[in-house]
Amino acid sequence: MFNSAAGKGKKRITLGAFLCQGLLGMSRTFLGTALPAIRATFGLNLLQAGTFPALLQLGYSLAVFAGGPLSDRLEKRRMLATGALLIGLSLFLFGFSGWLWASLVCIALVGVAGGVIESSSNPLLIQLFRGRESSVMNIHHFFFAVGSLSGPLIVGAALAGGITWQEAYRIYGLAALLLSSMLFLPGIPPIRSDRPFDRRGMGTLLRDPAFLTLFAITFLSVGVQNGIAYWLVTFLTDAKGYSIGIASTSLSLYFVCLAIGRLLTSYLITRVQETVYLLTLFSLVLITLAFIIALPGFGALPFIGLCGLAQAGVFPTLLGRAGRLYSTTPGTALGLIATGTGLGSMVIAWLISLVSQLAGLRVGFAFLELAYLLCVVLMIYHIRWLRERTAAASPRPASR
Repeated sequence: MFNSAAGKGKKRITLGAFLCQGLLGMSRTFLGTALPAIRATFGLNLLQAGTFPALLQLGYSLAVFAGGPLSDRLEKRRMLATGALLIGLSLFLFGFSGWLWASLVCIALVGVAGGVIESSSNPLLIQLFRGRESSVMNIHHFFFAVGSLSGPLIVGAALAGGITWQEAYRIYGLAALLLSSMLFLPGIPPIRSDRPFDRRGMGTLLRDPAFLTLFAITFLSVGVQNGIAYWLVTFLTDAKGYSIGIASTSLSLYFVCLAIGRLLTSYLITRVQETVYLLTLFSLVLITLAFIIALPGFGALPFIGLCGLAQAGVFPTLLGRAGRLYSTTPGTALGLIATGTGLGSMVIAWLISLVSQLAGLRVGFAFLELAYLLCVVLMIYHIRWLRERTAAASPRPASR
């Protein structure tokens, strides 16, 4: 139980965790909006520019994978504060790095810091708010969406106003450093795990076809979501002729609708069958993406918002399904799923750059359609496999 002073510390660490999640969301769209300017600074083609989001997501994936077991052993508040400190330093140094290789190292460290924040903040909040896990996770990831939609507005306005991307990153880094100082202040009680990490549970999950299909669907669907975050501004400016201001606002529109959709998902999922809901969302993403790619000029704008609205419910529903199906090892299951989000975002973002470099940005975005078609196929297989397993486990009537 928390006393009065500890209660104030609990409020501070909760607010700090929410704000760190906002920083994490902003780091994705800040890079996506600044990417055309970064390309111009270093003279990069599309494939070379794709190295930036790929390295960010690689650093994130490695940190999330290692951070889950570490959060079971280390004090979570210090892990979160360290992640905030690292992301602040990395963002600030990225704004000063005039050398390409130094910039790549800095952006990889931004990803590592984001992975530390993700792997420490989620279990920290779940441990602080026993019995209210779903509510606090919805609020937590709502801050991610708010950070994501704020990034394009801030850096888009900065670039349109004559501020360089380097200067924008320095200001961003200073803000993150200020937040990290709040988390290092005394008065916050230590938050340690009350459940040890289970290696055997991880091995069991990795041999389960139902879990592996969920992992693959998460890999693809979140990869598409973050691929859009990284490449939409470039696609709209280069392929459709949007100005940087309108393109960055369009990315914010995508995340505004994503945030609204996250709030609606918790209501809708209680009234619609989980698998039907996911298949419906997959279909809506396929349709809206097709219109974004095909429609000329500003005709694509409403479908950018609708695409964000459709994608909003995918990841939370997949997380909830994994937590429900694997309730005996929820931490391990959700940790692996989170690793899948980072790996998928790295691979899909890089493949968009590769295909775009070879065949153009329209074809690169059309590749996202293929990824979501695979999600549909995998979900159908997932449903059928679970039905067969349930049928095999059901007792058969005795023969007469």
